[in-house]
Amino acid sequence: MENEENKKDFNSNTAENSSKEIELRKKSFYNFLTKWIKDYNDKIFLLILISAFILRIIVYLKTNQQALWWDAADYLATGKRWGLGLNTIDIWYYRRGFLWPLIAAFFFKIGLGELSMRFLVVILSTGIVFATYFIINEMFNKKLALLTSICVTFSWVYIFFSGRLLIDIPSSFFFLFTILFFWKAYVKNQGRNYFYLFGSFYALTCMVKMQYLMYAPSFLAMAIVKEKWRFIKNKGLWISIFIFAIVLTPQMLLHNQHFGNPIADLSKYYLGIGSSQSEEVGVHLNKFSNLFLYFTNIPYVLDANQNGYYSLFVLSPIYILFIIGFLLFFLDLFLGFDKIFQNEDIQKKFFILFMITSVFLFLGYIAPHLEQRYIMSIIPFLFLISVYPIYLLIPILERRIKIKEFYIIILIFIILLLLLIPNYNFGFNLIEYKKLSYMEVKLAGEWIKENSDPSDIIIGSGLPQLTYYSERSVYPFELAYRRDLKKQNESALDQFILEKKPKYLVASAYENEEQWARLYPQKHFGLLTPIKIFGPDNQPVVIVYKFNY
Repeated sequence: MENEENKKDFNSNTAENSSKEIELRKKSFYNFLTKWIKDYNDKIFLLILISAFILRIIVYLKTNQQALWWDAADYLATGKRWGLGLNTIDIWYYRRGFLWPLIAAFFFKIGLGELSMRFLVVILSTGIVFATYFIINEMFNKKLALLTSICVTFSWVYIFFSGRLLIDIPSSFFFLFTILFFWKAYVKNQGRNYFYLFGSFYALTCMVKMQYLMYAPSFLAMAIVKEKWRFIKNKGLWISIFIFAIVLTPQMLLHNQHFGNPIADLSKYYLGIGSSQSEEVGVHLNKFSNLFLYFTNIPYVLDANQNGYYSLFVLSPIYILFIIGFLLFFLDLFLGFDKIFQNEDIQKKFFILFMITSVFLFLGYIAPHLEQRYIMSIIPFLFLISVYPIYLLIPILERRIKIKEFYIIILIFIILLLLLIPNYNFGFNLIEYKKLSYMEVKLAGEWIKENSDPSDIIIGSGLPQLTYYSERSVYPFELAYRRDLKKQNESALDQFILEKKPKYLVASAYENEEQWARLYPQKHFGLLTPIKIFGPDNQPVVIVYKFNY
């Protein structure tokens, strides 16, 4: 009897201790999540962060069934091929960073798929708001961080691309944390671990999008103005470079396997260095005026003003704030440039200006067309400049009208939200406008999957989308299913069809094909029979033809 009572006491004590341990773990986890919340600025930001997440969930619900665009399908088709082990041709272009399709491959491998990838973009887009707040706080203060994070939350660029499975949200997420860790490690000297994180996150950024190597001169410029040439002796920076190289090694090995020395190849392909006219070069030198293309696009990025797309002189509320903020924000830098090696405030403003200017000029040099998503990592700093005049008003209002700072922040918060309504509206209107684009290609690909065998071959427009949805080997009319392959002509396609016996040919109004490719179905009417049409009956968008052998 006594043994039974002891056993009950033991079990009771064990259960009690277990409950206490669970409570301690809960408390520890709660402290981990909330330890950064120290004042009302942090509390307001937490509300902004929750709002950003809810906003992006709304985007997710509106877009999770939409068709993939070309680039997104390129990444996910490769991810599906790797993850599911599909026996299809390899359409992956090995000059690109492979991390995003690798993540997609993992999702497909464990059975999660496209919807989970879309939700991951929601998380990363919310993470951009989080990173923005902490970067601006580290560089300046919480009030500026708070105002900037509001703008990033409601920016039409982030709203719209949160619904697209492109690499710009993931790369911006990794890069903004790269800046944060760089600032903590090198500028503020807060510990060696941040050097590890700086090197790792910059490598991950480049493994998502190799184009982000263009930011390296900005870090170098900051190191020079901070320490002159003494930065060469900084062990932390060398540790970061070593970590960067180690993490990036798989990307470099894969690149070397297909194109040779990565540094020499990227210099030739993207910058035209050391290339001849007969060699493959990716960059098409733009006109001198196009170097400033991204500067003239600032009004459109900030205010979603259609007229501002082409002109720096079309004024709108946030763009007016940007102009005023630019003059006020960089005034110390312009007047005290000779003090740049002694003054930390001038150094951080120089870093921001150098980064914006160098990246805008570089993109103007190499980009064949303007894309707002290419500057997604710069946008938080454009908004920082825009809200700077509002930030300067806070102490003035506090002195003049004798209102507590908290209430002034709330008032400014409301005003800023009203100014951002055009961004919000434009982002969601653009989502609605583009929601059905490429839907016919998606339906065609899904139909082909249901009406073909895995070994069947397809010819047609919309290579990556058709590949993704059909899970079949798809060849374009020119047969160059990767950028590094030479395009072929009509006679080569005739020979290919004779030898490989593809099952279907797909013509799409979405793609701007060569004239011979557009006329190919009509020219070979006896060989090809239209079997499925997608789009209005009077104006088909995608037509699937069956080969008659």
